[in-house]
Amino acid sequence: MTTVDSIPVAISRFSNSVGEFHRVPPPKFEPLEYCRALARIVEENDVDMVIPVHEETDIIAMLAELFPPTCRLFLSDFDIENRLHHKYEFQELLVELGIPTRKFARVAGPEDAGSLDFDKPFALKRCYSRGSQKVHKVQPGDPLTWLEHDEQNPWVAQEWVSGDKYCTYSVCHEGRIYAHATYPVDYAIDGSSCLNFRSVDHPRIQAWVADIVKRVNFTGQIGFDFIEDGPDKDLFCIECNPRATSGIMMFSPEDGVDRAFLGTSDPDAEIITPAPGVDKMIGLGMMLYGWRAPSRNGRSFRQFARDFRGASDVITRSGDQKPAVLLPLAYAGILRSCVKYRVGLAEGFMHDHEWDGLRISL
Repeated sequence: MTTVDSIPVAISRFSNSVGEFHRVPPPKFEPLEYCRALARIVEENDVDMVIPVHEETDIIAMLAELFPPTCRLFLSDFDIENRLHHKYEFQELLVELGIPTRKFARVAGPEDAGSLDFDKPFALKRCYSRGSQKVHKVQPGDPLTWLEHDEQNPWVAQEWVSGDKYCTYSVCHEGRIYAHATYPVDYAIDGSSCLNFRSVDHPRIQAWVADIVKRVNFTGQIGFDFIEDGPDKDLFCIECNPRATSGIMMFSPEDGVDRAFLGTSDPDAEIITPAPGVDKMIGLGMMLYGWRAPSRNGRSFRQFARDFRGASDVITRSGDQKPAVLLPLAYAGILRSCVKYRVGLAEGFMHDHEWDGLRISL
């Protein structure tokens, strides 16, 4: 397996599973150069499939014509990727498909505040944003003078919903799920960026995902964020991430999740899921953030200590220890990126792989 990254010390490069590593330009800041470098690596190494990991998925989808036709890009067309990624357009898609959702509105800037007719608190976030970025809880009538106007990346307002939070991760081919995992939001930075991953069986959520994946004929990796609300456990999807999410870390090599990326012609093939009772964590993230009250989601510090001892780290694996040993070097590189881009540690992990709606053409 060949891997690429824009940072010099990517922990994946030291794994026994990786044969070659190539450093490439940062896709966020040099998208065209990134795709050209990636296409060149594909051609020189006879790569059969490119599997994007983060929001470079959108960039590759936009510039798919740069890649040789013999290589399969594991993603959907840009129009599908973008509509699922854009938080306001995704909610519109749910309405079009007749899928229940909570009240939402598009907000370009402070001038739109007066037209909002929410009579309950609502969440406000960028249409192109991710878990490491802040979600604002706004009260009806707040002036919102602090909002920045950005037509390329506006805001979405969504009725604030309380309840049990779940996230999913799925691998799909042409509208069918081949691998799937559901995990509750237990420990998360500011309640949104998960630090631990505990596999649970939730048939309603899996059925919901299977339905929308089929209806949009999606191919690639995809994750959804859900809230179960009220006495009847009404299920609402808050947003979609049409890319790999941290949920993939619940799978182990023994689960055979690699087969999901190759697909199969057997319509009755069983969906690959993590082993029952899987409980993993980002160890360093839990030590830095998990113990803090906003991350514990109502749990006591004593409960955090028990959960920390009971979970296994996603980096450490018997027989493949180099990534864990060299983790301090990788984090040093991430800290360097934080200083360079003037962002916090949580944002710095994938900052140079983010995409905020900028259209790119050849």
